[in-house]
Amino acid sequence: MPPVIDSRLRALAEVMVRVGVNLQPGQSLLITDPYELQGIQPETEPLVAAIRNVAEGNPTRVIPADPSRLRTLAETDNLHGYEALVSGHLRQLDRHLEEGGAFLFLQGSQPQLMAGLPAERLARLDHAKWRHLGPLIQRLVRGATQWTLAPAPTSSWAEAAYPEIPAVDRLPALWQSMFAAFRIGPELAAVPSTGRSLPANSHPGPDPISAWHTHLAALARCRDGLNATRHRRIRYVGPGTDLTLDLPRSHAWCTAQLVSKAGVPYVANLPTQEVFTAPHKNSANGIARVARPVVHGGAVIEGIELEFRRGRVVSASARTGQDTLLHLLATDAGAGRIGEVAMVDEALFRSSVDVSAVDKSPSGWPNHGRLFRHTLFDENAGHHIALGAAYPFCSRSLLPLALNHSQIHLDLPLEAEIELE
Repeated sequence: MPPVIDSRLRALAEVMVRVGVNLQPGQSLLITDPYELQGIQPETEPLVAAIRNVAEGNPTRVIPADPSRLRTLAETDNLHGYEALVSGHLRQLDRHLEEGGAFLFLQGSQPQLMAGLPAERLARLDHAKWRHLGPLIQRLVRGATQWTLAPAPTSSWAEAAYPEIPAVDRLPALWQSMFAAFRIGPELAAVPSTGRSLPANSHPGPDPISAWHTHLAALARCRDGLNATRHRRIRYVGPGTDLTLDLPRSHAWCTAQLVSKAGVPYVANLPTQEVFTAPHKNSANGIARVARPVVHGGAVIEGIELEFRRGRVVSASARTGQDTLLHLLATDAGAGRIGEVAMVDEALFRSSVDVSAVDKSPSGWPNHGRLFRHTLFDENAGHHIALGAAYPFCSRSLLPLALNHSQIHLDLPLEAEIELE
């Protein structure tokens, strides 16, 4: 018997399944997190149950995570055990992909999971993970099947995002922000809880699915306007930031809504507020001050400042986590170059493109000034760049020599305005 599901939680699951993954009739769905935890935390079970309910009739499988085991492997520097865990996980994902299945990557945030461990050790684990994960992600980026990366609220993430409020209120506050980010209004019901819910098929108030289709269409119009204008240069200017990058002649502005090789549209990450493209890998010049803490591999890097010359980072510092930052930049030849430039939401209204139809509703983004310590929330709060890999679909060239290649892709939010030339 399916569980009784809070109406807003069901709406959230519907957005993930129907808009994000766009699960097709009879297509199987695998729910996991290959980026950090190598599975799904037990605490996310209410959301997973809602997803199963929405995907009823489609085979759905979940890979569970064991964060304490990950911490133990890192503490004991057990690289062999960690690689065995990651490779076993990826074998399941590869098999699912070969069977034509779709993926939902539910990612929480555990900023303290690897706290206190040597940056060099964490870098070794990260390299081992990406040796296995990298080829799968490249296949997915090139449209092998539908996939969506989405956040999953947990207590540890709530503690990091809302440290100033009473502990009992943190997780409900995070759920409220989650619903707002997914365009699910307060008309639908209370936050997930035991014992208090509406019928699973109850949908009073605005329809989040329609709201997302409207929002995605507006972003697509902005993307098309930028592609028609054919700017050659982008500049980020703000406190501690003055960074200029060239856009190749063959550059293509994109949104997170993509199409698989089978012709099925999907949204690669939710929520999404951005339009983005790939700059020339050798063009970045200037300085950038990262506006928000960056969580990578269970470690926090705060106060990042970078200097670029001829496309490459020539100076890097951070208030906390500097060793982790330096190891990231040393990952490979492309880790210290920029693979993505992105414009987010409100700034689109100030660009030279006519985007008057873009949804300006205040419900479109929650708690704008809060540091959520989760990439999917923090990158969507403002303009950003990304160190590392460029997305191949951001170029119209058959041989995109200008694109950056790397094992990493690290989004860095900026407090800056954008100038396009």
